[in-house]
This record gives sequence, structure tokens and C-alpha cells, in this order.
Amino acid sequence: MVETSITFKRETKESLGEIKIPEEFIKDFHFSGDDHLMIMLRVIGTDSKKVVDFFEGSETERFHIKTENTVESTYIKETSGKFILSSMYLDEGPPLSVDINQEIPMVRAILDFKKK
Repeated sequence: MVETSITFKRETKESLGEIKIPEEFIKDFHFSGDDHLMIMLRVIGTDSKKVVDFFEGSETERFHIKTENTVESTYIKETSGKFILSSMYLDEGPPLSVDINQEIPMVRAILDFKKK
């Protein structure tokens, strides 16, 4: 598990939107070089719709990303900066459960950012 939460601030012409993703929903966080950041999320529950609404249609837009480590010994150093969302994959996949009459909302997201 990744031991950091991430706050995304989306810069749009109309306003500045913000969403904070807790560590339990972050599946991978990979910083390669000085300008490429890839984040994989799997959000389960009612917050999954908020993630879809926040990121849907936001490719090529600017974001301010800030990580906050929840454990001092984490392998991810805290990151903060402006990034452009270069590509994105959103999947409002099937529920994780096969129980009858259970509709657990879930979204998987792969977000690929370039440092601005």
C-alpha cells in the first residue's frame, strides 16, 4: 500500500476545484525522471462518483498536486507542483463482490501527468 494521500487542485477558467484522495485508494505512485508522474487509483464506495466527476474531461488541463506522507518511513518523498494531465484512463468497473443485489460503486483511474 502507498502510504501517502494526494490532494489534486484542478485549475479551470471558471474556478479551482479540489479533491483529496486518501492513502487507502492509491494503488501506485510512480515518479520517473523530473517531469513524469503516474498515479493509479481504485476508489470504492460513494466517493467513486466524485473522482469521476472531478477528472472526467480534464485531459490537457493543469493541476496542482501535493502529497502528504502518512508514515515517516514511506518510500515516496513528498511531492508538490504543477502538472498537466497528459492522459487518463477511467473505468467504472464491475463491483468487487459477486453477491446478489449488491451494487458497490467503484472506479479505477490511471492518471499520467507531465510536470509543467
